[in-house]
Amino acid sequence: MAVVRGSFFIFLLLSVVRGFAPAATTSRSLNRSRLKVIAEAEETDTKPTTLKHDLAAKLLSTCDEYGQVGSKLSDEQRSIIDDIAASLGQYSSPSPAKIDLKGKHELVYSASPSASSGALGPLTGKVTQSFLNETMFINRVEFFGGIAKIELYAERKVLDDNKIRVKFKETVMSVFGKEVKRFEAKGSGIWDYVFAGSITQPSGEKLFLRVMNTPSTFVIVQRE
Repeated sequence: MAVVRGSFFIFLLLSVVRGFAPAATTSRSLNRSRLKVIAEAEETDTKPTTLKHDLAAKLLSTCDEYGQVGSKLSDEQRSIIDDIAASLGQYSSPSPAKIDLKGKHELVYSASPSASSGALGPLTGKVTQSFLNETMFINRVEFFGGIAKIELYAERKVLDDNKIRVKFKETVMSVFGKEVKRFEAKGSGIWDYVFAGSITQPSGEKLFLRVMNTPSTFVIVQRE
């Protein structure tokens, strides 16, 4: 890969910052193909625990097939993901917003049209969340294997069993591992949980899965 000037990376990162806040998505009607995808997962077993894992596996495999950035998908593809997520919601752990979050979590899918999905023009960055303590965490987007990175520091506050308020505090941008800009971040949002809980993939891999509306749909996993 050719070496690109640091100023170009700064321009890219500033573009991400301007689009980082979550945005709303529009509602869509059911159709036969969406119902078929859900039915394929639901018909495998009627036992709640097994059905939870089947739906979770279907959600993750569908996100993997369609891609991380929902804004690049068709309305139908986004609707399929939303409907599988809604079906999974009834199997969520109780009081999902009060679950203790630790370590590093990876974005699997975001329907947000903003850069919080990791999208910047034709580029797609790797998006993670790192939880520092009971309130502080970092939203991180990395491009070119971490050569360019933006970190958005934020704090969270539990509002009730299902909702968390997030307030952005500070943004730090770095290129080639060196900080190039730091400034105050503005904005806030609400995580409205659809599902949170431990699931087991068909491969046997165990994951902690979170599905939230911000109001855009986000699917995030932590590998155990």
